[in-house]
Amino acid sequence: MTSLQPASVSVWRLATQGPAWRATDLDGKGAATTGGRWNAKDMPVVYAAQSIALACLETVVHLNASGLPIARYVVQIQIPAAVWQRARRLDGKDLPRGWNQLPRSVSAAAFGTAWLQGRASALLLVPSVIVPLEYNVLINPLHPDAAHITATDRGRFHYDGRLLPGR
Repeated sequence: MTSLQPASVSVWRLATQGPAWRATDLDGKGAATTGGRWNAKDMPVVYAAQSIALACLETVVHLNASGLPIARYVVQIQIPAAVWQRARRLDGKDLPRGWNQLPRSVSAAAFGTAWLQGRASALLLVPSVIVPLEYNVLINPLHPDAAHITATDRGRFHYDGRLLPGR
């Protein structure tokens, strides 16, 4: 009997590209430059989502009044099944108080940074603040399993102008 288990699991990012970096980079340096909800400044992490639609929402909420970005790329991240099975998945009740507050809380960044530094797993699944029943996937580029995770550019992403009505 053959196994129906997939060889890998795909997660998604909408990433930018520039002269010094590729959209498919998985080194976490972009998040390290500013810090984020789940990481302190200077702590690398790769933010991804379980669907392209959630990845879109996660980027749209960070846009300013200047409009939709034009240089975004759909990046498919392939995670070997064995690495995915070792992921740590947390629900809101498992997270520090204020993890979902706006603006982002220090407690969430401290929690995520401790996970990154501890290197207990390559993946941490956390609820999306926007859609709490869906999960964002944090990839720890410092974990040895991260070397087995690959990324493929699936082409330009074009935001639908209706996402920002009146802007």
